[in-house]
Amino acid sequence: MRILVLGAGVIGSVYAARLLEAGHEVVLLARGRRLDDLRAHGVILQNAESGERTWLPVTVVGQPDPDDRFDLVLVSVRAEQLTDTLPMLTAMNDGSDVLFFGNTANRQTDLVEALGQRALFGFPAVGGSCEGPTVTYVLIAQQKTMLGEPSGVRTPRARRLQELLDEAGFTTQISADIDAWLVGHAAFVVPIAFALYRVDVDARRLAADQATMRLMVNATRQGFTALQSHGNTEIPKNLRVLYRLPNVFVTAYWRRVFAGPRGELWFAAHSRNAQAEMHTLAQQLHTALRATDRATPDLDRLLNINT
Repeated sequence: MRILVLGAGVIGSVYAARLLEAGHEVVLLARGRRLDDLRAHGVILQNAESGERTWLPVTVVGQPDPDDRFDLVLVSVRAEQLTDTLPMLTAMNDGSDVLFFGNTANRQTDLVEALGQRALFGFPAVGGSCEGPTVTYVLIAQQKTMLGEPSGVRTPRARRLQELLDEAGFTTQISADIDAWLVGHAAFVVPIAFALYRVDVDARRLAADQATMRLMVNATRQGFTALQSHGNTEIPKNLRVLYRLPNVFVTAYWRRVFAGPRGELWFAAHSRNAQAEMHTLAQQLHTALRATDRATPDLDRLLNINT
């Protein structure tokens, strides 16, 4: 398969590299310093857990050739960058499938209107950070790579992409309601991001801050409860099970995560670099939760929302 990966940060770089290793033809689209680094060095990956270092030569462009043709475009840019990305995608006349890979909750209607049946949605299972030309990353075993059609139908296209990503080493699941999954994911990551913002995005400081940790856990539980009461069945089972436990166990779990390297790689690095996206996501989450008519006082307090 011929694949254009639009966005060469942590997510785009890791998925591009795995797809290259699986035998696909991959072109990375990047801008600015990242474009220069990729042209000079290729993709350099450092697995934070195993220490394995990977170098791969890759075709990289700053702008797609309008006459070029792809089977798949994987869009791995932040939510606030989607508007600027759309003209590039609509100008492509190759009929390629476009997989939006990130926080697109409440944006699906606009994106489908712009691209029609080409569009489908998903979410990665990778965290990490870029330092110079090197991407330090971790594969998040507790989270599957997600896919979903706007219609919720398990189409042959979705199954093909699931197989593609599975073969590249990403355990992948098709959601029957990807927008609900993304809203549920927002209810998970927004409290974490805003808890980190209270401690200067320092994961170890958050681990030591018992009051903020409790507030974060309560906020997440309230968000999940409200969404589930409104019919959202897409919150992952492992998170549902975790947040049914007493607070002492949940906060102990997250304290261990944030005290170690996973706190930085899973959450802090992205929260630090995507503050505009997180604030937009918080607004979208607040809108979704208001529709449930369930109170979320700790989440409102964490987000500094006056209700």
